[in-house]
Amino acid sequence: MDDLAPDSGLPGVHIAKPARDFPATGSYACCCGTARQTTGDDNVRDLVAEWIDHRNTCPHR
Repeated sequence: MDDLAPDSGLPGVHIAKPARDFPATGSYACCCGTARQTTGDDNVRDLVAEWIDHRNTCPHR
């Protein structure tokens, strides 16, 4: 799954939840160099909101 991970050359967001009883993991990367990753369902929800905000305000978009 590492080939799906976003980076500055291929920006985006990646979310995974392998099973109901396992915590979600998420990461995002932007072409401006900003990148974040986290683990845990609530943290991943916050990460997605952060990505949406960043994507809408990044001057390098």
